[in-house]
Amino acid sequence: MEFFYQVIDGQHGDLDISVEVIDPEGNKLVSDYKKSENSIIMDLEHDGDYVFCLDNTYSIMNSKLVFVYVVVEDRKDDSETEVTVVNDGDEEEIVEWLGQDKDGSNYTIEVSKINESLIRTLNHVVKARHMLDMYSATKSRDSYLASEDTFIVDCWSGFQITLMLSVGFLQVYMIKKLFDRPNTHI
Repeated sequence: MEFFYQVIDGQHGDLDISVEVIDPEGNKLVSDYKKSENSIIMDLEHDGDYVFCLDNTYSIMNSKLVFVYVVVEDRKDDSETEVTVVNDGDEEEIVEWLGQDKDGSNYTIEVSKINESLIRTLNHVVKARHMLDMYSATKSRDSYLASEDTFIVDCWSGFQITLMLSVGFLQVYMIKKLFDRPNTHI
């Protein structure tokens, strides 16, 4: 089993969370305290339901957005796969594939080699999908961080502009008062 988690957004707080993985017998397999991400790979020894506990109790004021990715693979040996075809109720094993190339000459390929190639291709596709999901989670996390940083910069800029306008109006008022003379009629 592979278990990957990543805290994507923490609402103006730390991007960390505590995680526990518990097996069907109640034993703690993994215990991470205040981590922002981790990838855990382990062999499952027991059949049943495993518990994944994502704990944010130490950060009561901020909720978290967490990306979780779980893959459970069956460790059966791929070489045991058999390819069969059913003909009129009789079952026969196909050992070779007979084909003809574009020049018209016949060739044969062992079905086991085709099967191995397809399994290898499927494994590569699954790994590529897994890497894309991880990249997507990282990209989402970066976009949340960028939007939070933009919010902070916008608030600070608004404060500075307001302060500069206030100081400017105060200066104009004081300079006007400095040159303001009372009207004296002679």
